[in-house]
Amino acid sequence: MLPTLLTTTDKDRYQDYLDEKIERVFNLIKGTLATEDNALGLNDLNALTPEVHPSLPEHYRMRCEFAIFHHEDGQIDYVMFEPGSKPRKMIFIKDFPGCTVSINQAMTALREHVIKYPEVKHKLFGADFLCNTKGDVVISLNYHKKLVDPFTDEAHKLREDLKAAGISCSLVAHARKQKITIGDDFVIETIPTVRGDIKLKQVEGTFSQPNATACSAMLNFAISCAKSIMKDVPAGQKRDLIELYCGSGTFTVTLAPLFDKVFATEVARVPTETAIFNMKLNEIENIKLARLSALEVTEALNHVRTFRRLNELDINLDEYSFSTLLIDPPRAGLQDEEALKFTAQYDNVIYISCGPESLASDLKYLSKTHKIARVAFFDQFPYTNHLESGVLLVRR
Repeated sequence: MLPTLLTTTDKDRYQDYLDEKIERVFNLIKGTLATEDNALGLNDLNALTPEVHPSLPEHYRMRCEFAIFHHEDGQIDYVMFEPGSKPRKMIFIKDFPGCTVSINQAMTALREHVIKYPEVKHKLFGADFLCNTKGDVVISLNYHKKLVDPFTDEAHKLREDLKAAGISCSLVAHARKQKITIGDDFVIETIPTVRGDIKLKQVEGTFSQPNATACSAMLNFAISCAKSIMKDVPAGQKRDLIELYCGSGTFTVTLAPLFDKVFATEVARVPTETAIFNMKLNEIENIKLARLSALEVTEALNHVRTFRRLNELDINLDEYSFSTLLIDPPRAGLQDEEALKFTAQYDNVIYISCGPESLASDLKYLSKTHKIARVAFFDQFPYTNHLESGVLLVRR
């Protein structure tokens, strides 16, 4: 087994790393389905060749997080910690070839210029970087102190120094119950897809796709799945999409033009607000978005409860005819039988997974009612064991 690379890359052996983890994950799913009552699911997989979408071998990450180490001479260094080490073993980082060129340039410039500003440097314990493919960077600085004057003045000067060094950046400072933004706390990303560019607001401190190449491939997979579903829907029949865990609306705004209407849900406030922004940014008007949990959606659809949040948004779920469910659950997957039963209600399911083990477990249940029609793998995090997956499920 190839060693996980935390702070380095090995582009000459990239394909070996990718082949190894695809084999591991595909065999994991097959092994989970290899039981007497899952013969159909295992047969589905044996008949499929996984669709593989590689990453760039270097400069693929659009966001990263580092701890800050303060040297006695006043210099700082970026630090990561060796996984599982006790006490934690520090790994000092000068550059990070897994991240984009723009992040590496921002890392170098910040290390050079921050030492001139004592209030900005004092009790700084972490620095996070978020960028887009155009090279704009949001640098988030994390503190163990209350931020008081002259911090803001120094932070403004630091940003001007960084811009003079050629870094297109904003600064966001975080302390307990404090957030100071100098510039913007987001970037606007443009992701190319087969149906055109998708524009996405991505906010620091919240989830966004970390690998733009993998994100483009994932969106194209979802578009292809949706198109294959839609061609089999009889003329005149409603073609509506329901999406759970929509986050900031990355898949939502991408797929919405392929359906008549879309109902999407999210529970967290900032991603919900960002998703609404992204709908307007992409001029999408057939989406209704509500802050509901998966359980609450089930209760609303089954008329177990009425929700003021739906009434206030003038959402009547009885007006929808859902042909397709899109789910992109947390790493733990669907977790319980109620969520699995809810998923199994739909004729077509596009399942995006960031946890191979939970995906395998969920497919053990869902493959009894649904054929596994397509499987795709997306290498979001090269040189690690992590692998994102996409599965198209069609009712048997």
